Amino acid sequence: MSARNDLMSGLMLAGLGALVFARATTFPALAGMAYGPGLFPSIAAVGLMICGALLTITGVRKRSVRVTRKPLDRRASGRIALLLLTVLGYGLLLEPLGFHPASILAVTSAACIFGLPLLRALLLAVLLTVLVHAVFYSLMHVPLPWGVLTPIAW
Repeated sequence: MSARNDLMSGLMLAGLGALVFARATTFPALAGMAYGPGLFPSIAAVGLMICGALLTITGVRKRSVRVTRKPLDRRASGRIALLLLTVLGYGLLLEPLGFHPASILAVTSAACIFGLPLLRALLLAVLLTVLVHAVFYSLMHVPLPWGVLTPIAW
């Protein structure tokens, strides 16, 4: 990536983080909870701002060094398109299917796109979904959509 691209991407990422942080601070507090719904978006926003700042610094440092740009090959472009479709599909299927099936499909798909064999990708997806469920639903009481699994929700 060129220095100019790093610089612009870093500034945009830091700006996005700042916008998310500003919006997350407006979320109302929940009664009986030590933290509100804006905590985790705020943490993610700070991460975006830090990454944006680091990318901006990298872009500034690269400006003095000439970097040759290599065009994306078809395979890389295809992977990017498949990942975007995976994220879009996850967003569309989360409510009707529920968190568990949609997450397993999305993680399996993403892992396979990055070259993991199907059975390993499926095992990874199930383990990550169970872990995220345990942390967010069971420990922090964040409601996750159950979708088709509503009859067996616990």
